[in-house]
Amino acid sequence: MPLPKVRTYVSMRVTLLLALLLSPIATLAAPRPVVPNVVKRVVVSLTRHSGTSVTTTMPNGTLKVALDVLENGRGPHVDAELALLPDGTLAKLSASGHHTMGTKVAESFARQGDHARWQSEEEKGERDVKGSAFYIPMADVPDAIGLLTQALIRSGGALALLPAGEARLENLGDATVQIAGKPRHLKGYAITGLDLLPTPVWMNDDNSWFGSVSEWWSVVPEGCEEAIAPLIAKQNETTKARDAKLAALGHHPPAAGIAYTHARVLDVEAGKWLTDQTVLVVGDRIKAVGSSRSTALPSGVETVDLHGQALLPGLIDMHAHLGDTDGVLNIASGVTTVRDVGNDPDKLDDFKQRYDDGRAIGTHVVRFGFIEGRNPKAASSKITAETEAEAKAAVAEFARRGYEGIKIYNSMKTELVPLLAQEAHARGMQVTGHIPVHMLANEAVRSGYDGIEHINMLFLNFFATHDTDTRDTTRFTLVGDRAAAFDLSSKPVRDFVALLKQHHTVIDPTLGAFEDLLVGEQGKIISGLEALAARLPVQTQRGFLLGGLPLGTKAKLYRDSYAKLLAMVKLLVDEGVTVVTGTDWIAGLGLQHELELFVRAGLSPAEALRCATIVPARALNIGDRTGSIAVGKVADLFVVDGDPLKRITDITKVVSTMRSGVVSPSAPLYRSVGVR
Repeated sequence: MPLPKVRTYVSMRVTLLLALLLSPIATLAAPRPVVPNVVKRVVVSLTRHSGTSVTTTMPNGTLKVALDVLENGRGPHVDAELALLPDGTLAKLSASGHHTMGTKVAESFARQGDHARWQSEEEKGERDVKGSAFYIPMADVPDAIGLLTQALIRSGGALALLPAGEARLENLGDATVQIAGKPRHLKGYAITGLDLLPTPVWMNDDNSWFGSVSEWWSVVPEGCEEAIAPLIAKQNETTKARDAKLAALGHHPPAAGIAYTHARVLDVEAGKWLTDQTVLVVGDRIKAVGSSRSTALPSGVETVDLHGQALLPGLIDMHAHLGDTDGVLNIASGVTTVRDVGNDPDKLDDFKQRYDDGRAIGTHVVRFGFIEGRNPKAASSKITAETEAEAKAAVAEFARRGYEGIKIYNSMKTELVPLLAQEAHARGMQVTGHIPVHMLANEAVRSGYDGIEHINMLFLNFFATHDTDTRDTTRFTLVGDRAAAFDLSSKPVRDFVALLKQHHTVIDPTLGAFEDLLVGEQGKIISGLEALAARLPVQTQRGFLLGGLPLGTKAKLYRDSYAKLLAMVKLLVDEGVTVVTGTDWIAGLGLQHELELFVRAGLSPAEALRCATIVPARALNIGDRTGSIAVGKVADLFVVDGDPLKRITDITKVVSTMRSGVVSPSAPLYRSVGVR
């Protein structure tokens, strides 16, 4: 925020002289108190108000920021105080409160001369700094993005970041929006160096911060909410142009096709390699699979000698929430199909359309429509239902859009669940979701659920009651507190597993999401994630230090509970329950890690890979089109320079991915989003 203007000594003398000349009695009036400037902003997720951010600029230029958010039963609360240097960078910062999941915020930063020092629950450090440098807080301080933009404008467009990295400013273009019937001119910028993609920000004409917008998280001045949609549309123009440019780099083989020769082809059904194989692809289909010594190739075909490298069927992520980087990350990582189980439906439909027609690099998309109730603890959703009529209308809307299923969420009224399932099944759509509050997993299965999302929902079947409020972090902490001592061989578990098997219920455990919650500790990268974190941009890496739930003295208990979650996955697979891989986390890279967690749970690499290929393909009723490398199937496959049947971690060594016959090398895709 700009510093308030302060009357100089000269202007004060002029004011006093005028008073003496104009007043018949020369008296000096008492100075007017300078009133702090207060700006209240609202936090909007989709179209729902989820919180507020209040910024108070004090007479001395100090900024006080108070952020309070409640979204999906949780959210950050931060009280921060910031002081600025003449170049617009931070001189001091102090912040307190809690992060989204409740972990403690206690952060400070100070710069004196050429020395900077910072400390938080996640980091502690100091360094000498020459010239301007901007400290990025670990705490959620919305104004930081506006202050950084102002400092970048002053500096000419580039600034060193603290603790590390560099930010650069790009021009996003101007926009004029209507606010309360009046035009408002704004200047758009994008900042690189903070995340995988440039971070958009909008400034007023005087370079004060207006706000930041996206479908999932917008912060704008109160009363200016109508500006969000047109600003998102403006940002999307830039995103789509970048996507189209990147998509043009994809390799379209000649009409005669492309043949991968001398490959090790994974037979996912048998869980073994077929050595020295040739796979011929013509158009978007696999036309031949056989020995490289005997497979005849048509004239004009392009050949790629893999020299024994591995060729695997494209992976399937069963729990995605697609964002702007995800198409690239998925394809670079060997993921060729995702099931999106909760998104802005307009955004999701746009992703699918652009992925399918080649205007953006991305996967096949199976769409499940998100349906939620309405209350302060509910998640944001464009489509909600509180009555039978609304429930029917919600399913009908997703059917109209051609969605393959629906996802029921935490705040749905239990009496509406059977109706939603009935309406979906009548239209040939599947049903998955969280288990709604006041309902148990076994009841959801009996009410028509075809699948259950997240491993914690299975444990809550035994730990929760109909009175337990599972809309907040209780749905995690209850599992952390009790899973470690839970007997997976008990009769209630055996009966529940039998029910899942009887109903052919698909379980999507998303182990990676719960590793972060139950194992993640502030200030530490979870063991096993070091290599993944090191591949990400430096500021993105810091997110791995935030931790999950506030563990305190329960750190060992929660680790033991997480081990029991892994054991449940092994039990389900051994008992013949359908178990699939999903992320609810970083696209592409997260699914590779999910496979590592399946192996840690006790599955063989071959079993884990089946859970990421042919098993989910059949669960989605697309096993005749994808999920394995076979003649007649869509050419969704990827090349790995390693042996993931011996070492599942080799799944990260992706060379290139083919999606419907179009080849995309991984390295340039990763580079485009700052991943090494």
